[in-house]
Order: sequence, then structure tokens, then C-alpha cells
Amino acid sequence: MGYKAEDNRKFAVCLECGDEIQYGRTDRKFCCENCKNKYHNRMTRNSRNVKLRIINSLHKNYKILERMLKLGLDSIDMTELKHLGFDPSFVTSYRKFRRHDEFCCFDIRFIMTPNRIYSVSRLQTALADNEEDEPEKSVHSHR
Repeated sequence: MGYKAEDNRKFAVCLECGDEIQYGRTDRKFCCENCKNKYHNRMTRNSRNVKLRIINSLHKNYKILERMLKLGLDSIDMTELKHLGFDPSFVTSYRKFRRHDEFCCFDIRFIMTPNRIYSVSRLQTALADNEEDEPEKSVHSHR
């Protein structure tokens, strides 16, 4: 009984470092766990960075609108707003309201025109409404 020599076996190549994988299953794609992690991190980096840029832009817009509310401003010129770092292309919701386009950045609502943002106000959230409507609970002791 003789054994076949496996001299003509083709080895897989690691997708990350390019080294030959000379052990394990024949369909392995990575030589080690470290290469596997590096490869997958590199492949998801772009989508992760896009998400972070969007979240950061929304956060910046929200902070600017919140500062406007604290100062009592309900209207501001778009060029001044852009100078502060506001990016009008990042909002959390949009709806057509009568003759205006109404936008929201989380719980802050505003109407935006090409030259100005006005009617800036905070939305009444369902959570805040429920807290105000609930009567205070008191504990009575019975003797």
C-alpha cells in the first residue's frame, strides 16, 4: 500500500498579507486570526467613516440650533448659519407643511429657505408630555 505524494498541492494565499497558507483546510482565506481581523476592519473602514461623518454633522447642526434657542433666536440668515458650521444637507426629517418645507434635527424643528432659517422651535416629545401629564404619586401610610 503506497501513499500519494502531495507535491503538486496548490496552497491558498492569505487575503491580507499574501503569505501561502500551508496548513488547515484547503479553502482557508487567512493565515491567522490577526490577518482576518485586519482585512475585515480595512473593508468596513469606509462605511464606518461615512456614518461617523454624518453623525458628527448632525451633532454640530443640533448644537448650533440649540444655541439659537438658548439665545432666543427663531430666525437667522443662511450665510451666517453656514459660517457657524451649519450644514443644511444634514437633517433627521423633512415634511411639506402647507406652503413650506419643514425640517427637523432630532427634536428641533425649523423652516428652511435658500436664504434663511426661521421658526426654530423645540418639538414637544411624547416622553416629555407623558411626564407632565402624570400626577405625582404619593405614598400614604396606613395605621
